[in-house]
Amino acid sequence: MYRHNSQMHFFDYTLADVFELDVDNRWVKRAKTVPWEMAETRYSQMFRKVGRPAKDIRMALGALLIKEYLGCSDEETVQSIAEQPYLQHFIGLKKFTNKPPFDSSLMVWFRKRLSARFMAELNEAMCKAEAKPAEEAMPTGDDHEGHSGTLIVDATCTPADIKYPTDTSLLAEAIEKTDMMIDAMQSALRGISPRPRTYREKSRKVFTGFIKRRKPGAKTIRKVKKKQLGYLKRNLGHVHNMLEQGGELKPRQSETLRVIERLFAQQQYMYDTRVNRVDDRIVSLSQPHIRPIVRGKAGTPVEFGAKVNVSVVGGYVFPEEISYDAFHEGGRLKDIIGSHLNRFGVLPSKILADQAFGSRENRSLCKELGIKLMGEPLGRPPKGTQPTICDEDTGDRNEIEGKFGTLKTRYGRNRIMARLPDTGKTVIAVAILAMNLAKRADALLCLFLNRCFVRTFSPLGAV
Repeated sequence: MYRHNSQMHFFDYTLADVFELDVDNRWVKRAKTVPWEMAETRYSQMFRKVGRPAKDIRMALGALLIKEYLGCSDEETVQSIAEQPYLQHFIGLKKFTNKPPFDSSLMVWFRKRLSARFMAELNEAMCKAEAKPAEEAMPTGDDHEGHSGTLIVDATCTPADIKYPTDTSLLAEAIEKTDMMIDAMQSALRGISPRPRTYREKSRKVFTGFIKRRKPGAKTIRKVKKKQLGYLKRNLGHVHNMLEQGGELKPRQSETLRVIERLFAQQQYMYDTRVNRVDDRIVSLSQPHIRPIVRGKAGTPVEFGAKVNVSVVGGYVFPEEISYDAFHEGGRLKDIIGSHLNRFGVLPSKILADQAFGSRENRSLCKELGIKLMGEPLGRPPKGTQPTICDEDTGDRNEIEGKFGTLKTRYGRNRIMARLPDTGKTVIAVAILAMNLAKRADALLCLFLNRCFVRTFSPLGAV
């Protein structure tokens, strides 16, 4: 069940029984930039007409935005709300209270309910009116849509909070967890069958001796992996035998067992075939949805987390795709152009992108649609010529790199703390929304200052 928030959204009346809010406070200004009513219209459709009332959208979305702006944990976010009346105004409370408005565990449910798709829809509804480009002249040909503005596209990786994975460390962790499963089931089977023999101490000794080596060679790594695969295979056999005898595992342990079985199959395949690559490779037992993303950047050629494909129009960021799979961003250009057309009703006149988007298919598509695609032409240049990229286009494309930098440094998306795949995508979408809200607040401030300037210095009689 969902109940409408009856708070009056004018700051003059909010928390007035405690003190008068400062109109210049940053949280008062931010509250005026968030489209609460737009979000509530979409949010209220998720609930039934009967049942226990849920937290309203202003409290749920406001708490997630506060977490992004402050860059703190869920517990610290709730504690900050309990201490600051301006934060309580931001989430829509009618009266000041010294008690936390909700338990910090509800933050997880907020992220589950306000999915990445919901946040993307809210972000698009808010930003497309602000970023709508001005109409330009129609291109030659009657079969083309109108063209307007510049579309900047690129992709990045948002690393997850996991340690750097290695085959030996993953196998050592899997051996330890299967030993714990055997211990848990043996307590229920005590007196029925003896505890199966495992090589817990021996496997731990092998791994600790290995990690003390500064630069182990390929033969040493292969030798240790062979031993670890044998220990893990033995443990998995014991676990399945104990389950057949009536042993039980907790739901989380059962899920971990399935992940370990997939890990063992992948590692055994790579060991037997002497390869270092496998599809859907598991790099974390606690977060098996995470995949390695090859970025080719200096210092960090491979990152582990979600890959985010975004577009920038008029300074506003639109998330086009958030996935844990290592997709090729260049193959998504047609979908991005379609999203831009649905969003603004016109095609972009120019697309700024890196070399990943410069395939023959994309060039043919842009030529057919009458769109200028940034980049050097394919093939050998004509004799005596040197093709170059316009410096202005290169400078304009740097805007999206700045957005990535802000997203990762200011909003902490260089280390995703969420553990679940859906909540991980949500925190990325919330950060993008928070960044666009800051952009919108700056735009409103500039508009206000321009109006004040015009009224101050315009001649008498001017409006």
